Amino acid sequence: MEFLSPDSKSRKQTIKVMKKNNITGIKIFLVIAKNFTRKVKYLTLFLIFLFFFFSPESFANSRLIAVVKAEEFTSYIRAIKGFKQTINQSGETYDFIEYTIPEDLSEKERILEEIKTKRPDLILTVGSKSTELVSKYIKEIPIIFSAVLNPVVSGFVSDMSSPANNLTGSSLDVPLKIQLEKFKLIVPHLKRAGVVYTKETEPLVREAQLISKDLGIDLVALPIQSEREIPSTLERLKTEVDGIWAVADPLIFTPQSTQFILLFTLRNGLPLMGLSPSFVQAGALFTLAPDYKDVGRQAGEMALEIISGKEPKNIPVSMPRVIYLYLNYKTAQQIELEISPDLLEVAKEVYR
Repeated sequence: MEFLSPDSKSRKQTIKVMKKNNITGIKIFLVIAKNFTRKVKYLTLFLIFLFFFFSPESFANSRLIAVVKAEEFTSYIRAIKGFKQTINQSGETYDFIEYTIPEDLSEKERILEEIKTKRPDLILTVGSKSTELVSKYIKEIPIIFSAVLNPVVSGFVSDMSSPANNLTGSSLDVPLKIQLEKFKLIVPHLKRAGVVYTKETEPLVREAQLISKDLGIDLVALPIQSEREIPSTLERLKTEVDGIWAVADPLIFTPQSTQFILLFTLRNGLPLMGLSPSFVQAGALFTLAPDYKDVGRQAGEMALEIISGKEPKNIPVSMPRVIYLYLNYKTAQQIELEISPDLLEVAKEVYR
């Protein structure tokens, strides 16, 4: 039987085919109706498939997480990577939307308002700048911070063990006991260590003084009220101590004063425990720094707890569990300090 096409070039050809195959008008109608019904059936099934599998309801189990940072630091990117890895390994479906907060005030407000409008299940803030901004503006959505130093001193939480309101997270704070233990290990003759602090970091310094006594270290702490007092305060310390322990205080460690402190300790042969690898690269003797990717993983573990129903205020702020040693061998030579070969071997990086 020849195929009857609607594209036949002429009516005569169509009629000729119909006669040849003994096809009446009724038969043609029935064939067309049958084909049409079949197509409608397939189309209906296709539309039902789209409705069930691609309707908004089909994404009901997908959760939204907003990731907010203010700088494009490599360390921050590593923290975000660790966070996402932990979240994605949970077996649930998550969507991430990332924001980088600009300097422009109106653009900051636009982004914050957009986050509030989207109402994510939770927000990850990376670094102190983004944490400060988001925590002040958004109170009704759970916030997990990551890569934040001294969250209590910064005012983000009132207590590391029991944060308040909608905020908790993973800090960069290496436990004080570990800091002081490693200081004595690297500088065996350390009997008295000096520290400069302000009102903001006083509680931290008082806690460190208690810990240092158990380690056989006398922590000499001198307070200041302004950056201008740093030179005279260090002059007082240099003859009384065997090394300088640095506490993360924004009033003390400005770009100008940091440079002065680094030069002062080098010229006076004082071992300085810096705040970060960049301090060591610039001349500090050593620092203890966390693995940012693992700090991100810790934040991810907290996020999963919150999504499962736990409130942020009931999740303690975490401290780093993976810590690396950074050493400046050139500085050690300059201040005539012998570094154990074992320490050089285990250090994450040695600047020479």
